Amino acid sequence: MDSNMDVGDTLKKFRTAKNIRMNDVADETISQPFLSRVERGESDISVSRLNHLLQELHVTPVEFFAAANSTPGYQDPDDAYFGYFPQLMLDSRTVHDVNLLKLRLAKSKILLAKVRSEYQIKPSQWRLITWRSVQLFVNRIYYHLDPSKIGFIDVAPIQSYLLNLDSWTLMDVIVFSFFADQLNSSVKLRLLKSMSSHIPNSGVVQSWSSIMTSIVFSLFQQFMVANKIDFAYSALNIMEDIRNQFSHTDDEITLLFMRGWLQYAKNGQEKNGIRQMNDAVSILAILKYTQAAKEFRQLIDQIIGNDPTPIVGDAWFN
Repeated sequence: MDSNMDVGDTLKKFRTAKNIRMNDVADETISQPFLSRVERGESDISVSRLNHLLQELHVTPVEFFAAANSTPGYQDPDDAYFGYFPQLMLDSRTVHDVNLLKLRLAKSKILLAKVRSEYQIKPSQWRLITWRSVQLFVNRIYYHLDPSKIGFIDVAPIQSYLLNLDSWTLMDVIVFSFFADQLNSSVKLRLLKSMSSHIPNSGVVQSWSSIMTSIVFSLFQQFMVANKIDFAYSALNIMEDIRNQFSHTDDEITLLFMRGWLQYAKNGQEKNGIRQMNDAVSILAILKYTQAAKEFRQLIDQIIGNDPTPIVGDAWFN
């Protein structure tokens, strides 16, 4: 590894920021004594071992080398660093196809048995979070197939993990977005503020952009549905900060829609609110963002009562 970068110190900072014990990431590839020596700067670590350790810590190489003020010498697909989460998403095609849902359910039950076994063999905070994540995914499939089979999930470990983070990585943002609808409004807002205060000031921010916009907008929807208007304004302010940092047209359009919805919620301002939301849809149509325009149009119909479908406000599922 590059002698000009402090690999051990950077690894330790990521590990301790997530409150992960050495024993939780130690295995047959990297022993606890070896990891201790690496973190103290007493041993070098090969690229392959570093890559393995980053996967265990759920930190992407881009995030690691940006924190270490160096240039990554290799690139792997981000999925390798996100554990099982890339498997825990439902697209609209699957949601509307019973056969595809049943297939995903069968595969998810197999995965659930696997992650439960992994936790029982070697309990750790992250393995417990993974177990709860697959449980929640199975529930979300049942929501579309048979809601009577949805089971209780204890999300306290996930809430505790997120609330105690000393810094955030993209993986933590993903965990938050996945579980956000399971948390109460006060915790959501507290975590939203914490997340937004830890956006890294480097090139790595681009990997945060789309998912941050998605989660802020989804929580804004949840606050509006719960009539937590003050919380919704806080989400709006955070979205404005994201717009200023990333300078994306998409964020500006989303902000226009959010302002319109808040206007609509004010007595006597309904027409102005609808006009602003419609303006956002028109801009999306002009830019040929057909799917986004369609989704925003449906959301308007839900807001004004033309569409009785409940507003979910979920960053991952529809």
